[in-house]
Amino acid sequence: MFLAVIPIVTAYRYGGTDLLMELSKSMMAHKWIMVYSMAGFAFFIVVSFLEWRFQVHSNSFKKAHRFVSEVLYEMASSFLGILRVSSGIFIAIFFLWLVFDFSTEQLPKFASLLLFGLVAAAECVVIKRVLDHAQNNWFRDVSNNLL
Repeated sequence: MFLAVIPIVTAYRYGGTDLLMELSKSMMAHKWIMVYSMAGFAFFIVVSFLEWRFQVHSNSFKKAHRFVSEVLYEMASSFLGILRVSSGIFIAIFFLWLVFDFSTEQLPKFASLLLFGLVAAAECVVIKRVLDHAQNNWFRDVSNNLL
């Protein structure tokens, strides 16, 4: 989450709001990349649950399923990384505004940025726990059976 704070503060310090806006836009993921990685996260949860719930005896199916699970886990991890960076950007911009440019007429706009950042940070915690639970509890150790 704090990955984005240092570049954001540095951009504002040395380039003002123009560089800050340019850097913020470049650090945010495009919506289709976000949707793609979010779908990967959802598919990872479904595939992991199915691996845990149903026992399959075909080695070729187990190999294919394991490969798909690992690819989807990487997609889910990328979604988590994108969300962490986005959260850090929102929170950092709010605090920069609060310290250097505070004005009451823009309070609702920047308060919504803080709210988005905090909600994204909470989502990061939940998603990380779900990923850890799925990986630790739903994956079967099939590596010995696949040789």
